Amino acid sequence: MKAQGTVKGILFEGSDGAEYLLGFAATQPTPTPMLSRRQADGTFSAVEDPWEASKVATKQLGISDPPLIGPGMGRSFFLWIAFKEALKTFPPVPTWPTWSP
Repeated sequence: MKAQGTVKGILFEGSDGAEYLLGFAATQPTPTPMLSRRQADGTFSAVEDPWEASKVATKQLGISDPPLIGPGMGRSFFLWIAFKEALKTFPPVPTWPTWSP
């Protein structure tokens, strides 16, 4: 069975109690990670500056020891790390026993 939907991002509650959405901007040639914060009216507003978004994501997800960065890692490096850390919080995918004769 092929999935019919599309995952658009990861919704998480930050350490400040606000809701944040890690998603992707439709940039070319590849999508760029982005962070949005839920506003009082229920809409999400993007944190436009990638450095600020990375700083907010690192703080709100509680990433205490971000890796060292170097040349060529890009402006969205910490947002990629935020995705990696957010995915770690999901429970493992269940496995089913298989029958063998």
